[in-house]
Amino acid sequence: MRTPVATALVLALLCLSAGAQTPEPRGTWAATSSNGLTLGGTWTATVDQKAGTVTGTWTLFDAQGRTAANGAWSAAKSPSGWTGNWRAATAGRSGEHAGSGSATVKLKPTAGFADLFEQAVKDVVSGGWRSAGRNGAWSIRAAAPESK
Repeated sequence: MRTPVATALVLALLCLSAGAQTPEPRGTWAATSSNGLTLGGTWTATVDQKAGTVTGTWTLFDAQGRTAANGAWSAAKSPSGWTGNWRAATAGRSGEHAGSGSATVKLKPTAGFADLFEQAVKDVVSGGWRSAGRNGAWSIRAAAPESK
């Protein structure tokens, strides 16, 4: 089904909230498609401070909590927010799906991924996604950094 995987793009976008406060920022995501399908899962991120980019993994869960799809994503800061791309493989099926997404968050123009991640720990961060002529909205919540 393309809609669930396309909506997983949302997951990739949510990964845009990655920061450098933990060795591997992580959190949960939720997405809706324009036809009302709701999806969710988890994400992880790795920040490249020198390049100003972030990459990560994500998982889409079905209603029973089993992995329905997983994939990778990448993102970079744009003048108006963050933009990214994602790829997904559906469990038990061949082929991949891909898409893009964006997040607009009211942060200083010089804000980095760490600032976006801090925002996602405090409050939900959201954006939009597109894939194969479909679109929808996504939101993420980041896990608070673990104290040592």
